[in-house]
Amino acid sequence: MRVFEIVLLVANLLALLSIPGTKRSNAAKLGLAGVNLAALGLHAIAEGLRGQMALSYAFVALFAIYAAAGSKLRMPNRLIAKIAKGTFVGAALLGLSFTALFAHALPVFKLPAPTGDYDVGVQYAYLSDERRVEPFLKDASAKRQLALKIYYPATRTAGKPNVAYFHDSPGIVEAFTSGYRLPAFLFAQLRLVKTHAQEGAPVSDRQVRYPVVLFSHGGGTTMEAHAAQCEDLASHGYIVVAVSHTYVASAAELPGRIVTDRDATASFDEGDPLAAITQIMADDDSYVIDWLEALDAGGTEYRFAGKLNLQEIGVVGHSLGGAAAYNLAVNDRRIKAAVNLDGAVYVSPGPSQRPAPLLMLANDEFHLQAISAREPLMKKWEDMPADEQAAVASAYGGPQAYIDMYGQQKRAIAGLADALKASGNLYSIEGSAHMKMSDIGLYAGAGFRRFIGINGSTSSEQCLAIVRAATLTFLDQHLKQDAGASMESVLRLYPKLHREANL
Repeated sequence: MRVFEIVLLVANLLALLSIPGTKRSNAAKLGLAGVNLAALGLHAIAEGLRGQMALSYAFVALFAIYAAAGSKLRMPNRLIAKIAKGTFVGAALLGLSFTALFAHALPVFKLPAPTGDYDVGVQYAYLSDERRVEPFLKDASAKRQLALKIYYPATRTAGKPNVAYFHDSPGIVEAFTSGYRLPAFLFAQLRLVKTHAQEGAPVSDRQVRYPVVLFSHGGGTTMEAHAAQCEDLASHGYIVVAVSHTYVASAAELPGRIVTDRDATASFDEGDPLAAITQIMADDDSYVIDWLEALDAGGTEYRFAGKLNLQEIGVVGHSLGGAAAYNLAVNDRRIKAAVNLDGAVYVSPGPSQRPAPLLMLANDEFHLQAISAREPLMKKWEDMPADEQAAVASAYGGPQAYIDMYGQQKRAIAGLADALKASGNLYSIEGSAHMKMSDIGLYAGAGFRRFIGINGSTSSEQCLAIVRAATLTFLDQHLKQDAGASMESVLRLYPKLHREANL
């Protein structure tokens, strides 16, 4: 909870305790009402109002009315007066307790501060790939459209506020939460989270050019949910291009509209749908690199002409975005380093292919075990009971189609394990969980994360810190050729990070 939220609840409690007593003067109650109104005002101005505190706000109004009318109200029966006061006090105490619990469970959390010495700027961009018809829409003629969020080393503009989390867009928040079948008001406070970046700040001139990192989100999430990691990389001298993969993201904001993954109409009936989707995401990233080449040459209106070191390009992805990053590491020679944050993979390097250096961070809940065993996350056909086999056969177009898909994914994960065994770059985070490798692990308070499916004994804050440190060190090694960047130092700093050699 935030400071003035705590102050407001304490003021509420003091006012509530004054109600049962008869000795306290009406002037004192008016004073307490004033304190509550002042606390509410400070909270509204300094922090912003949010739905989780609604019962506290209602109490302030009701107590102010009670205090103002206190000298004129007289109950005809003292017993009735006691019952009425007791009922109100009990209900208010229950409501304020619920408010405190609700506000802690769904906090206005603090994004971890960037650890580098650059200020951070943000620029949004919107692209249309005229070479590709939108693959997620059946019988579409429209071209593939993407949104980008570019984080970069900046020169801070005095007096200018930081950009709001989720771009202060109620539409993005609503679309994001509805993708998880949750009411939008539960996470409306995301817009109140403070970032560390200014929108449109000048690019820092401390370096002539900066290495470039593409960042791909997972399926059903959003590029906005990786602000902590993108800000951190930018603060260390990277230009980070976060790609919103339209129709894969839970919410992608394009000019004049918001597109969700529920709007997709294509079915991907042939082959493995996840392999097809991650290939589309990899194609998106390759197109963005083409666009960046034109951007650096000064062919657009953006501020990055001559600032991009396109000889040093890395790619980072979470979940399906991690699979896309691996795809690029295998197939796009422009990629010099890739980081897969807990993403299953769907391609295999050919005999003559030499993938770019790859760092794999896997959760130890189930993904690490799958990689070590060279077994996909799908169930084996023969391990499923008959009723599940029937359902799977119906969903995948028959038993053989499922078995073929299983074989393809088994070959892909075996190829990944072979590459990681050769490089020694498979790491796991003890007590981690899939969503703790993004900002989403911060969306629920400690003790409540498991209720939204985020398990693991290590805190979301520490998991995210480990992800940021490991990613930065690996990119520094391969994109900046920094001899001082050592994964050994990250292992020493974070004992819950483990290098896995059992492959």
